[in-house]
Amino acid sequence: MMLEAACANREDALSLPLARRADGVWITDWAPLIERLTDAHAGVAERAALFHAALAGIVRDQAVAVRGEHGDICIGLTGGVFQNRVLSEHAIDLLRDAGFTVCLPERLPCNDAAISYGQLVEAA
Repeated sequence: MMLEAACANREDALSLPLARRADGVWITDWAPLIERLTDAHAGVAERAALFHAALAGIVRDQAVAVRGEHGDICIGLTGGVFQNRVLSEHAIDLLRDAGFTVCLPERLPCNDAAISYGQLVEAA
């Protein structure tokens, strides 16, 4: 919440390398982000905005990669992390700009209280 509150503006999403492991899991290389976040010349607000932008970009980039394998997909943003307004709004904008339909919880809690429901959906 402190990092979210520190954001004074919106940064462009930092492009981070995305690769697929042998087991099919998509992973992001955080090294370029860490380098930028540790730049002592950048202010707290700038680094907070950069962090949020990078996370939103990762959500979009991984969704694009999965769509490339499976065709059109709908993206559901849930869990406690998406109670962060800055992250949620930026991710939604990037996903919609990339042509995705984005769904947010309406009947389930938006925080981690709905994890068990997601596990049931996955198992089904």
